[in-house]
Amino acid sequence: MLAVSGVASGRVLGATSLKWRARALVSEEPLRQIHAGGPSGLLGLGAGGTLWALSLTGDAPRRIGAGLDADSPLATGHGRIAARDAAGGLWIWERGATHTVNRIGMSAHAGLLILPLGIIATVVTSNGHRLVRLDPSGSAGWSEVARSAETVMPDARPLQVDLEGRGDGGHVVVLGGSDTERYRHGVLGDVIEATRLSYLERHSLQLIRELSIPAPFVIEDIAPRPVLLGHGTGLLTMRSGPAGAQLLLVAADTVRADRLRIEALGDALGTRHRWLAPTTDGHRWMAVHTPHLGGMLHEYRQDGEHLVSRAVGGDVSTHHIGSRELDLSVWLGAKLVVPDQEGRRLRVLDGSAGWTEVASVPLPARVESTVGLPGNRSLAALLGDGRVVIAGAPEAP
Repeated sequence: MLAVSGVASGRVLGATSLKWRARALVSEEPLRQIHAGGPSGLLGLGAGGTLWALSLTGDAPRRIGAGLDADSPLATGHGRIAARDAAGGLWIWERGATHTVNRIGMSAHAGLLILPLGIIATVVTSNGHRLVRLDPSGSAGWSEVARSAETVMPDARPLQVDLEGRGDGGHVVVLGGSDTERYRHGVLGDVIEATRLSYLERHSLQLIRELSIPAPFVIEDIAPRPVLLGHGTGLLTMRSGPAGAQLLLVAADTVRADRLRIEALGDALGTRHRWLAPTTDGHRWMAVHTPHLGGMLHEYRQDGEHLVSRAVGGDVSTHHIGSRELDLSVWLGAKLVVPDQEGRRLRVLDGSAGWTEVASVPLPARVESTVGLPGNRSLAALLGDGRVVIAGAPEAP
């Protein structure tokens, strides 16, 4: 069983503040991925494709699946776990039973969206990538019931958002319009960038609204982030172009029922191939400017059509070049936990105290991904050597 080097499972790692501590989790093998959810509250996916329910209380992990694609994201919700298997099929766990939908042709690296009565996946076709919806079909398992006409990104991460304020749970937001020529940066794992943001009806996957980004700009992102606006819900993402990246706020157009509109834009960073990494809890809007080159944390507010920023601190990074993990920070109430530039220390910043650092937790290896845990007081961090630590206040499990 694995534990953090020099620290037995459950023992406290060193920290510069007594308010926070970190401890190693028991794992049967090096992990490639972690995800909040599942029967124990935390899932771990091994490099060989074995899925584990990790114990937050020091017990041995429980094996709940095998043969999965370790590089494609897990999804949980409504009592289910969904994943891409190594052959491109859809693997589903529900109440202890597993099902596999073979020959579906799921796209590698793409995310899944679990709805109350269905699952949205991205599949590869002869003329681009499409979203499909699968619903339970009795003894036959799961079957496709809808497919989008619009193409989506190969690594699309669909999410459900109520952009129109109807109170019905909303529909599916996804990035598309794949382009390989406008902006050849490749910081997010490939040179394919999005030029379109689509809002699709969640049952039929028919287009409801859309925002197209004209040349020479792209959306240099994998998935937008829902945020609360004074008039409803919007989406926070970023636009990149000749002057680099700028924070982008998108909302439903109040005049055209078939359009999404640019609600506000932040200033561009000033130089081509300079990128920023947004993070938000839905209320506060932040972004790390140039997370690979110095890493300066900025706080944003909307002033009409302008997103105004102010720098609140440096030595932070929420992304590694080439990774599809775009946000290594975790929001725990008023606190933002963010890695330092080297990824070997977690900095706890208090938003109620002007983003002052109130705790610091050193790590024995570079952090590769993070997830918040139930109770909103602790997080799990996957390290580059495949091990997992839990960090939080002493009251956290």
